[in-house]
Amino acid sequence: MSRAKITAYINHDLADAMRRLAVQQDRSASDVLEDAVHRFFDHTRREGEHHALMARLDRVMSRLGVLEHGQETLFELTAHTARFVMSVAPDIPEPDKAVVNTRGSERFRNVITAMIAKLRTGRSVMRDNFDPAKQQMAADPGVGAAAE
Repeated sequence: MSRAKITAYINHDLADAMRRLAVQQDRSASDVLEDAVHRFFDHTRREGEHHALMARLDRVMSRLGVLEHGQETLFELTAHTARFVMSVAPDIPEPDKAVVNTRGSERFRNVITAMIAKLRTGRSVMRDNFDPAKQQMAADPGVGAAAE
């Protein structure tokens, strides 16, 4: 590989150390200096990759925080809903409990089946009603037309 001549000024101690290392390794001073520059650039490149990876991890952690907050909010809503329903639901007379439990189990299975069917299509109440992209398109009709 051809080389380009570069003139650089370094302090005398560093130049002496480079010459001694070149003699010790039976290499030219240019080879030692070129090796040092390669190592510096490799280290700088790795450092840049490290910073880019850390930035990506920060974004992932931020998104995980949003998801965790969403789960906590959903759990709170579910807990409050369950408490409310249990507080206003009338007591079931003992002779009717078996029939009510059977009907409740059947209704629960129907709800779960409907949820699974809807989610399999890629739709959900949240996506249909609260999807930020749909809200943006509704607010600015020109956005959807540009994509088509």
